Amino acid sequence: MQKIKISKRFITWVLLIGSALLMFVFVACTSGNQTPSQAPEKITIAYQPGMNYANLLIVKEQQILERQFPQTQFQWQELSNGAAIRDGIIANQIQVGASGPGAFLVGWDKGVGWKILASLNYSEFWLITKNPNIKSIKDFKPGMKIGLPSLDGVQAIVLRKLAQKDLGSPTALDENLQVIAHPLGLQSLLTGQIDAHFTTPPFEFQEVEKGGRVIIKSSDIFGKTSIASLFATEKFYNQYPEFGKALYTAIVDATKLVNEKPDEAARILSQMDRGKVSQEQYKKWLTNKAVAYGIEPRAFLKCGAFMHEIGMLNKQPKSIDELILPPLKGVGGD
Repeated sequence: MQKIKISKRFITWVLLIGSALLMFVFVACTSGNQTPSQAPEKITIAYQPGMNYANLLIVKEQQILERQFPQTQFQWQELSNGAAIRDGIIANQIQVGASGPGAFLVGWDKGVGWKILASLNYSEFWLITKNPNIKSIKDFKPGMKIGLPSLDGVQAIVLRKLAQKDLGSPTALDENLQVIAHPLGLQSLLTGQIDAHFTTPPFEFQEVEKGGRVIIKSSDIFGKTSIASLFATEKFYNQYPEFGKALYTAIVDATKLVNEKPDEAARILSQMDRGKVSQEQYKKWLTNKAVAYGIEPRAFLKCGAFMHEIGMLNKQPKSIDELILPPLKGVGGD
């Protein structure tokens, strides 16, 4: 049998090529693990009742995110107030939450680590009563109840600002406050179980239609205010920046739709409600002069300064840049 001679040079080349192939396979496998995913396997987005979230609800109804991230399971959850949403963010049960500046700033102050992805809505919110003896906040007596969604929400901040000015103390009405979700507050006002209700569209419109009188408008206190905005933790955004940018873009597009094509927006919202509220009614609400939508954060610094002044915050933001995520850089806000 003839012996085959293999040179040392050949063996060296084989070993080098083999090592290179192994290294290529190793890098290919490990680099896939190091690249961040576009979105997690599951995302919960929480919001509250009312017209303030119309642009977000359009994103939900049209399944814009579901189509863009088909491998992600989306859960949409309606909660009664911003404090509940904040608790869900802290517990990592909610990844994106929609709320007002009060609950957000309390969480920011306590180190929740969340920031603003986009504002949603600037609508006025009104304090409404059916009691003929109540003309202003000076007429509230002990035992009279003022319904609002939470004790650190923007409604409570506005009341404390007025109480400081008109009653001499920001906490003068605190004993009158009763936490109640907007829909239940509507029914409680109409049936006389509470004396006043500090609420948002469309509930304030429905209360006025049923004989309620407006005694406070939020715009008279803090001016143009982001009553609803989208928040996420900075950690979550940095882990999934592609999802964060996609959600921001979806909100921008939905906001433009609401502002420029209210008929189409109303049709989508009515479809979402399975016709319980007509397209015509939604359009009437969307085009009411008290309703406005936009992505620029407004009045966070004013609210933060007042909340710090009365001891609700240990620190106050000096610039909107302290509070926003990258998509809002350069957009503006205050």
